[in-house]
Amino acid sequence: MEKKAKRKKLFLGILSVFTIIMLALAVVGLIIFNLQINAYEASGIDAYQTYSRLYAFIPNDPDSTVSETLYQELREYGILNDCYVEKIGDDLVTDYSKEELISIAIRSKVSGIILEGDTSEETAELIAQADASGIPVVTVMTDAPGSPRCSFVGLNNYSAGVEYGELVLDAASYRDIDSVRALVLMSSGDSNESVLYTAIQEKIQGSGIELSSAVIESDSAFSAEEMVVDTLDACSELPDIIICLSDINTRCAYQYIVDKNCVGDISIIGYYDSDTVLEGIDRGAIDATFSVDTHQVAMYCVDALNEYIEYGYVSMYFSTDYVLIDRYNVSRYVEERTSQEASDEED
Repeated sequence: MEKKAKRKKLFLGILSVFTIIMLALAVVGLIIFNLQINAYEASGIDAYQTYSRLYAFIPNDPDSTVSETLYQELREYGILNDCYVEKIGDDLVTDYSKEELISIAIRSKVSGIILEGDTSEETAELIAQADASGIPVVTVMTDAPGSPRCSFVGLNNYSAGVEYGELVLDAASYRDIDSVRALVLMSSGDSNESVLYTAIQEKIQGSGIELSSAVIESDSAFSAEEMVVDTLDACSELPDIIICLSDINTRCAYQYIVDKNCVGDISIIGYYDSDTVLEGIDRGAIDATFSVDTHQVAMYCVDALNEYIEYGYVSMYFSTDYVLIDRYNVSRYVEERTSQEASDEED
């Protein structure tokens, strides 16, 4: 009897200790849980913002500096106007084609699509599909001929082409040779560049300049560089002037003449104001470049979609400005841009 009482007492003691330990663990667990909840709330993770409209931005070339800069401008201006602009395809494990990204945007039922167009029938058909689904499409930088897009936002390409022609004539005038060879590096499927090329041809007509073109088909900056190298290496004689109608081709041509020690022998007339291009102008390797006012382009795109959604109509075309940057104003341009970026960071 006494042994049973001792066993019972021992059992109760063990049970009491176990209960106290479990209670202590529960208290500690609650404390840790509350600390995590407080930390989560303090982080502001749950303080998200909602917007009335979601717009999808789909560029032709995700590696393009122009496209990335334009996206940042679209995103910032969209937020100011209660719209969220998302670049479809970012941070995805799988790479999707442009056509697949448009289909994803349509199935996601976005409020509108901002699309760098092209001349393919498939793109035109997808724009028609989006339109039939009640999703307006604004093409930007490059139009999609024959498609039911609601508006196009881009440069006056003929006017820009005339300016390119003026620069070609100016570059040729400094060369003490009988025949000047000029090569235009173009991108495949870009209707804008065809207009630019035609305007350059017309402007230099009768000048004696031998003008030719080469199409650089590429899926990335690396493949573009390879194609530019192959194209120039295949020339029996290197051109005296290289005209680049895209940011990537400009950077690749600049790298080529640096690697081949042709700086000063070959003039480059480029496109866009990436840091590499501005560096090339400052060093005298690039004669001049045309910059796109991406902030103005972004404003026109977002405003065009908003206007179409609210009123059912919008202007079919918005012409944007371009800026000529050469050795005479590159320092001032860089200084002004740096000052603007510093001001934006403070805000």
